[in-house]
Amino acid sequence: MFSKYYLCFTLLLSGPLLAEQQSVGKKDIENALVALPDTCVALREGRNCYAEVDLTWHQQQVGNYCLRNAQSKHIIQCWLMQQKGLFRYQFDSAETIGFELISSDNGKVVASTEIQLQWVYQNRQKKRRWRLF
Repeated sequence: MFSKYYLCFTLLLSGPLLAEQQSVGKKDIENALVALPDTCVALREGRNCYAEVDLTWHQQQVGNYCLRNAQSKHIIQCWLMQQKGLFRYQFDSAETIGFELISSDNGKVVASTEIQLQWVYQNRQKKRRWRLF
């Protein structure tokens, strides 16, 4: 009998907490820039990795947004009066690349993501010493 009341009391107290966690998670999903796949795997360290990556974004408000390279600040594509968008990116790099979604109305970054680079084999150069004798 005690366990029934304890279970009901616990559920009553945790209900608002669970609802708050769900609303926070939903808010994060509404303002998002996602790269899929978010990791590119090259055979050896230092070699270029090649992949086709879908960069998708979604915002709470309709607006003017641009996707840009986070390092060079080069604009890749812009959307006018949109709330969501998709850009298919041909990844060809030997290092991690970051992307930012900016509001073209005020220039502020509203979301960001990056494509990580990993290697199957790391370069392990052995020191080779030449000996005459």
